[in-house]
Amino acid sequence: MPTSYVSLLRSAGFGEIEAVDVTAEYRATQARWIDAMADHEADLRQSMGDEPYDERAGRRRETLDAIDAGLLARFCYTATR
Repeated sequence: MPTSYVSLLRSAGFGEIEAVDVTAEYRATQARWIDAMADHEADLRQSMGDEPYDERAGRRRETLDAIDAGLLARFCYTATR
């Protein structure tokens, strides 16, 4: 059964747990990666090859789509022990 990161941290003896939603920042980073890859596509294809370039660019677009659909989120956790 899936469990939350907060409950895992608690069971490991951590307290004062704080979760910060950084999904918007993660989305912005993915969008910048997509733009940068497009801006340098020719050079990247030459150095990486077509298949790896297409695979990586596709994964970044899929990630962005998943964030926009509400299927993917990113959180930063802090805790004390």
